[in-house]
Amino acid sequence: MEKTFLQTMYDFVGMPLRLVFLPDAANEKLRLTSLVQERISAVIPYIRGRLLDIGCGNNRLVRTYGDGLGVEVYDWGGGAQIVEDTSQLPFDNDTFDTVTLLASLNHIPDRDGIVRDAYRVLKPQGRLIITMIDPILGFIGHKIWWYSEDKERGMEEGEKDGLWNRDIIALCERYGFRLTVHKRFVYYLNNVFVFEA
Repeated sequence: MEKTFLQTMYDFVGMPLRLVFLPDAANEKLRLTSLVQERISAVIPYIRGRLLDIGCGNNRLVRTYGDGLGVEVYDWGGGAQIVEDTSQLPFDNDTFDTVTLLASLNHIPDRDGIVRDAYRVLKPQGRLIITMIDPILGFIGHKIWWYSEDKERGMEEGEKDGLWNRDIIALCERYGFRLTVHKRFVYYLNNVFVFEA
């Protein structure tokens, strides 16, 4: 999913459209790289083995990667397994090689519970991959993105607009994860974290 120079330039010129004004589907119709495509491109190189994508939205990462399962509390379509609480996953211990939370950890009120349960369902030396923006950018984004998910389903108590890097790292380390990769993407506005169990 490596971008060509021409695509990179097209995305740069179209930055206001793709980062602020247009939803992902409209960006893709205009052949601009959508935010979901950016996230998937950022994490695919780090996924290995069987995948569990928590807060998977329309399950696009799992469909792109090809080996795994997505879970959601809200049905966005795409074949995700709907669960009542993502902090109490209905899977056996040591089931998955990789667990991902793409732009979703901030929308899970029981963040401690989900990280603890992600550790439980991961095989030894499994990977937890998280993408996240900071709370300031998230606050601005959730106010101006007329198409964002919070406009459709609302925000529950305990959800946040984004999370600080140090808080994500501390949370994951508290439950036994070790940070192995931290990179920025989308013009350094977004972060990808790769933790190992």
